[in-house]
Amino acid sequence: MKKYSHAWLALMAIKRLDDNKKDLKPADQEHADSLVTWLMNHKDDVMQGAWYPDELIKDMADKHVLKFAPADKAPTGTISYPPDKFRPLPPEYLIFQYGQDSPVRQQNFNVVDPKDNLPDRCESLAESVIDHLKVLNHVEKGSPVTPTSNQVALWFFMLSHYIAGAHVPVHCDSRRFSEGKNIHGEMEKVWDDEINIYYKLNTQKTRFLYDSTGYPKPAVDFAADRSYQQSFLKAVVDELAKRKFDFSFGGANNNVWDFMNAVCHNSYLVSYRFFPPQYGPDNVTMENLKNLAAPALSINQVSAAVLADAIDSIARVWFRIWRRYEEWENKQKQD
Repeated sequence: MKKYSHAWLALMAIKRLDDNKKDLKPADQEHADSLVTWLMNHKDDVMQGAWYPDELIKDMADKHVLKFAPADKAPTGTISYPPDKFRPLPPEYLIFQYGQDSPVRQQNFNVVDPKDNLPDRCESLAESVIDHLKVLNHVEKGSPVTPTSNQVALWFFMLSHYIAGAHVPVHCDSRRFSEGKNIHGEMEKVWDDEINIYYKLNTQKTRFLYDSTGYPKPAVDFAADRSYQQSFLKAVVDELAKRKFDFSFGGANNNVWDFMNAVCHNSYLVSYRFFPPQYGPDNVTMENLKNLAAPALSINQVSAAVLADAIDSIARVWFRIWRRYEEWENKQKQD
């Protein structure tokens, strides 16, 4: 994904927590309230923080991806897993629903490069957020080892970048879609361009402008604009509006690492629906995407699924790690 997509997803994840905290039990509503307040105090940092992994750290080769291939197309020596090893996601996730009809769903699959470690990166950042919050609030202010709240916000927004990346189908597909016609870059450009059309940025394009509620300001009247009504961004908003906020990770996914593996598994399955097996980086273009053979999905379907599920996942992971921290903090006060 590109710069504005990452920032928009992070801000929309805050909004999802804010709008849907009523779905939670009272004690969890309190956690959601405090998290939203904390994140909103740092929202001007989202553009920079959510883009650092691409702009500064540049660990795209292994920490942004977990690529799979059908066993018969995988490099020799890699381990083959049976189809029942695909991790499930919460049933409302569109990438989970679409993946059920993937042409490779019943085939053995392999991780093609053991150095790929996107789930590990997400787990590491999640634990770092919790550790930094503990130190921030328990080490004497002014100590050289004390982090600042801005540094913790940076970890939050960086984490959102990696979570979002796991939802991009080509990040989990060993076919080289960054080569040939660069369908990878072209698809991500579609998402960024759409966000630029329908939301306002400041003149330097370093942050979104905000509406009266503090969230990204629309550039058009969403209720009246006919083109927005057909946009996949509208489909994202509509999809999330149908879902109650639930911070479970689905199935037997017990932690961030499990959950991000599940997202990657399902992104791989969706990639093979979006680009069926007979297609690859040399014979897919933005022009012929509409005419790929069944069971191919449209770019609007995939876009809505990727963006809606990414927003949901960022909100779930953020909430769970914040809740863990606050429960630990409350215990410290009781002790």
